[in-house]
Amino acid sequence: MPIALVTGSGGRLGKVIARHLSKNGFRLIVHVNSSRHEGKKLVKEIVDSGGEAALIFSDFRKPSDVSRFFRETVDKHGVPDLIVNNASVFEYDFPGKGSVRLLDKSLAIHVRAPFLLLELAYRKASGKRPITVINILDQKVVNPNPDYFSYTVGKFGLLAITTAWQMAPSKRMRVFGILPGLLFPSGKQTQRDFEKVRNNTVLGKNPSPQEIANAILFLANNKSLPGQNLVIDGGESLVRRARDIAYE
Repeated sequence: MPIALVTGSGGRLGKVIARHLSKNGFRLIVHVNSSRHEGKKLVKEIVDSGGEAALIFSDFRKPSDVSRFFRETVDKHGVPDLIVNNASVFEYDFPGKGSVRLLDKSLAIHVRAPFLLLELAYRKASGKRPITVINILDQKVVNPNPDYFSYTVGKFGLLAITTAWQMAPSKRMRVFGILPGLLFPSGKQTQRDFEKVRNNTVLGKNPSPQEIANAILFLANNKSLPGQNLVIDGGESLVRRARDIAYE
């Protein structure tokens, strides 16, 4: 049974990804930090449904904890065949009112932790058992706006990591980026406001979290695909906006 590690899988997109991979034959390593109760519920749900899952806690703001987390994962459960770097921090700031505190968190979680996990994974990978890594980016990295300033800087850093790995191809590691559009209410956006704008795209439809999970499974299972970036946003990235869609 292949092993999938999904970071930040206690809620929202991570939970959808973990469930989908479990239903399609993966043994899950569920990573959470503060969402421990949700992580325990997810593991129980997967196990009760006949799947296999384990929960590991880690605070990705601490570099030593990232290394400890990966070592513990490998020692207890084996080398992951699939790593989904989904852990994220999404808090609001804006140029001129930027927050160094938020920037530090964003760089730690969006940049440093994936950087370390890829380096550690590469040392465990082999030509006979390569590892697929999928980094969850954001359509903002090809269609930026100033809202969620520190978050955006972090996602651009993760894009740089993704691109560098794609330019250094190896039989041991394939690295993909997925750039989703609007999946959930943004910041203080109400569900009603979210419904008003969610389909304001070229195709008249934004993706569902399930579509992102479907794409991850496709990339993981099709081994002849080289690392590349996939935009799943209903065409949102083709529309230039001065502000985040939630503020227009």
